[in-house]
Amino acid sequence: MNQGWAELDGNGHYWPAQPPAIPPSYYAMPDDPLVSPSYEGWWARAGALAKKIWKPALKLNAVALLPLLALTVPANVMLTTEQRELQAATLNQTDPPGLSALSGFMTAIGWLLAATLVAALVSAVVTSATVRLVVLAATGQPVSLREALRTALRRGPAVIGWQILGGFLGVLALLACFLPILYVGAALMILPVVVTIERGVGIGRSFSLFHADIGASLARIGSIWAVTIGASMVLASIGAALELTIGGTPGAVVSSLWSGLYYLVAGIYITPLLVTAYADMRARREPFSTAYLTPQAEHPAA
Repeated sequence: MNQGWAELDGNGHYWPAQPPAIPPSYYAMPDDPLVSPSYEGWWARAGALAKKIWKPALKLNAVALLPLLALTVPANVMLTTEQRELQAATLNQTDPPGLSALSGFMTAIGWLLAATLVAALVSAVVTSATVRLVVLAATGQPVSLREALRTALRRGPAVIGWQILGGFLGVLALLACFLPILYVGAALMILPVVVTIERGVGIGRSFSLFHADIGASLARIGSIWAVTIGASMVLASIGAALELTIGGTPGAVVSSLWSGLYYLVAGIYITPLLVTAYADMRARREPFSTAYLTPQAEHPAA
């Protein structure tokens, strides 16, 4: 076997085989549904894809939101109650808070962290399904929720595993300094997209795509962060106002339910931004277009 080298030439030497030519349809054209040469084109493509997937994406995220609320709402209520009792005990000079009050507060924090972790894992699988919806819309296939769920169930374990590893890497970066966590967080933003679309790759691939054109990558990821942080701050402010207005346990419940609205909106609009950002990064590193994600490219004829 010559292991990828061409046959012997007339002088008895091996020469490297030339790669097959890429079909013209596989080059990214100006009207490519995913790849864009400019920042404005990235926004436009993400918005167009969001319009195509919003109905099935809304159904998917609404169904996933129910178990997430079932976990996070009781945890939030428990934390609010324990926090209120701890504050009252702290203000009581005649009867200062004992170890039991502090223990109850720490237990409530633990339950909330556990609920948040489970919610993050469920969100990773839902994101994988939404990524598939975006790919179906971009490649002109029927935007099928059933097909998206099949992909999520198939790729979900890999997405969760890589997300956990990415979380550990983020913790290490946070312990190192503030700037490293920003860098690691930016590079890993497309990790769920990478793991859903490509097999056998993960964190290293995310970093390599991010570095292909650092300026374009920062512009896109920075914009996604700005939208995410801005929307979450607005919703958090309204939720806090509702909690203060209603007060007590009902206020905590209403605030948690209101926060669920962000989850629904983010699932519809943030994922197309991530998928198109991934496509732009990949196209700047290697030949890539939407044609690479079509069924013909994923399952070539024998």
